[in-house]
Amino acid sequence: MKKRIVFGIVGAYLFLAVIMGSLHQRSLRIPWYEKYPVVCHALGGTWEGDAATNAREAFLYNYELGQRVFEADLQITSDGVMVLRHDWYQDLGQAEAFGWTEEERWAVTAQEFLDSPIYGKYTPLTLENWFEIMKNYPDIYMVTDTKYSTEVEKQFRTLVNTAVDNGYENVLSRVIVQIYYKEMYDEVMSVYPFKNLIWTLYYIGYPEKQEILEFMTEKEIPVLVMPSNWWDSQKQSDLENSAVKVFVHTVNDEKEAGQRMEEGVDGIYSDFILPVTVKQWIK
Repeated sequence: MKKRIVFGIVGAYLFLAVIMGSLHQRSLRIPWYEKYPVVCHALGGTWEGDAATNAREAFLYNYELGQRVFEADLQITSDGVMVLRHDWYQDLGQAEAFGWTEEERWAVTAQEFLDSPIYGKYTPLTLENWFEIMKNYPDIYMVTDTKYSTEVEKQFRTLVNTAVDNGYENVLSRVIVQIYYKEMYDEVMSVYPFKNLIWTLYYIGYPEKQEILEFMTEKEIPVLVMPSNWWDSQKQSDLENSAVKVFVHTVNDEKEAGQRMEEGVDGIYSDFILPVTVKQWIK
């Protein structure tokens, strides 16, 4: 009798594991932009209200709040290591440790970067650190923000090599590459066949409707991104009957976020607004 009970319990657990595994696999097949209406900007704001830190603590805080798509700003240190930082000009409480002056600022070494807490309290991340986080949290996605550069292939070769050389190539399937102009598509794809791409317009402006639709259809790019204040009735008319999904950035005011969602955008970038909040406005 006891054996039958034990076997029954084991069988129930095995059945539940199979069901949960099946649901997880099904969830992975749903595109990120259909599951998550918020891209967490620069790993999101911290519990203390600091934004644009790209810090470990920001990620952990926002993950617990339900964020799953994280934009990360990427720079390369003076010794060739890719790290999470918006640029080499912002202070972020690290300027003194870096030896910067008001007049002169420069890329530092990876060790100098890691040894200097952001605002004296947050943990800086190299890209390798971030890829380790992605491995440990298999339900998160990363949106790259590499900024405009004349060295796109170098940037993405560094990104890909960081993953491959450290055993994290599998996470590249959850990297969402943000391209800024049409030629960048070929530059990026010559380095690695990324599965997820989005087209961000703030560098080049808003092209003609036909140019947008033809390029995104040809390259199979599903998401178009633009500043929130660009969105208007004309752009809504241009795109509402197409397959293009639209995200706008960076929105931290809930009234504005709700208005944009009601006007037909599919998602927002935000430091502080959560997916659970945005979902109430989805038509």
